[in-house]
Amino acid sequence: MPKIVNHEQYRQTLLEKSLYLFTRKGYNNISMKEIAADIGVSTGTLYHYFPSKEDMLAQMIAWIGDKNVEEYIERTRSVDKVKDRFDMIVDFWKEKSELYENIMLLAIDMYRNTDIEEWKPVYSFFAERYTAGMSERLKISRQFARSIFIYFIGLSFHSLAFDGPDEFHKQIDFLDIIFRPPIVDAPGDMEKASQNFKKITKTYLMNTMVTEQDTIARKIKGTQPKKTAQKTTKKTTKGRAKA
Repeated sequence: MPKIVNHEQYRQTLLEKSLYLFTRKGYNNISMKEIAADIGVSTGTLYHYFPSKEDMLAQMIAWIGDKNVEEYIERTRSVDKVKDRFDMIVDFWKEKSELYENIMLLAIDMYRNTDIEEWKPVYSFFAERYTAGMSERLKISRQFARSIFIYFIGLSFHSLAFDGPDEFHKQIDFLDIIFRPPIVDAPGDMEKASQNFKKITKTYLMNTMVTEQDTIARKIKGTQPKKTAQKTTKKTTKGRAKA
């Protein structure tokens, strides 16, 4: 009896096996022949599932983004309280730091090597999927969820410059502090959320800004040249020739 192949599952397996090669060697430094050899399939098999390397890259971004969102939704499916869901997503973000870096590397490769009209739908699908999932699970507006998504795009790019996850985790902890009042406190107690956000603003935002501005102002003031008193000379008529 011939073996029944789940083509969709097998396609995802091929994408998963190829992910490391794409992100670490780069799109322009690999060929379909090299990809097939690296993951242990024939070139014909690879082309059967992906008509081109460009198509494989686009499918990989869509797959990995959808997989990431679906995993968080599945983890929180049986969790009722928004607070618990928020705690879980903070831990989830930290756990998936390397994944977000990989998504960023893939997106940059696709932006540089495919037509913009092909890139936009892939990015839009990922952005919408991520935004919708976060909005639904955290009970926040689409605009708020989209702002968090955009923050992550920047953070993922920023974290590529650092060796190890420490910087990424540090920024997630900061995000946790800033967003906890409007996401966790506000639905149950708006007054409490407002007070907590005021404290956070004073402690983590405004204080730092004021201190820096004050320091800069004093430095500038300290570098200004001191004014020296100018001596004035009185003109006298002594020694002048008489008319």
